[in-house]
Amino acid sequence: MLQEDLLKLFGEIVAQVFSEIIHTLPKIFTTLIIFIIAFVVIRALNAFLGKALKIARVDEVFTRFSGFLLPFSLEKFIILLADIGIVLVAFYAIVSLFLEPRYIQLVNDGIYYGARVISIIVITLVIFAIFNAVIIRVKVDPRIRAYPLVIVMLLVTAMLIDITALSDEMKRALAMGLSIGVGVAIGAFAVWFFFHEYLDAFFKAKMGAEEKKDHE
Repeated sequence: MLQEDLLKLFGEIVAQVFSEIIHTLPKIFTTLIIFIIAFVVIRALNAFLGKALKIARVDEVFTRFSGFLLPFSLEKFIILLADIGIVLVAFYAIVSLFLEPRYIQLVNDGIYYGARVISIIVITLVIFAIFNAVIIRVKVDPRIRAYPLVIVMLLVTAMLIDITALSDEMKRALAMGLSIGVGVAIGAFAVWFFFHEYLDAFFKAKMGAEEKKDHE
């Protein structure tokens, strides 16, 4: 009797294993197809973007426009972002085959968080390039050249606060303080940018009048 029960239990286990394998085989084949499609798309997209970006001379145009040289190739960075996008799409498709909806939501949150971090990096590069281009194209006092960096750092800090695990009250307080700081910094820069000639003339005239008064 015991032997029959063991054989029956073993048969049920084997049947369940084969049932799981048969049930999983379509998902495995689908996963392989997704991998192949993603690989082919990445290869084709890399070839196309590589040629297109070389023709457009993105690195050269960016350096000419912004006035500074990045420590990495902007063309390769764009291609890398495109590859990451394709990999994420393939990864999400595969995950949706094997995981339950509640786990898929966790994956969505992780992808969303990663996308926000990447967007902050891209926005930082764009903002820094714009400020640097303005500084280079306008005759700026060397002491003011580091000023845009301060503004950029304040903006980046404000964006980083949004993705931290701080409480909402702390985020609002820090964001408000940084917003005031950025506003004051940009306002001071705007005043200098548009009225620096008048301010220089005013202070020179005032200093000249004081020196003349001292001599008298």
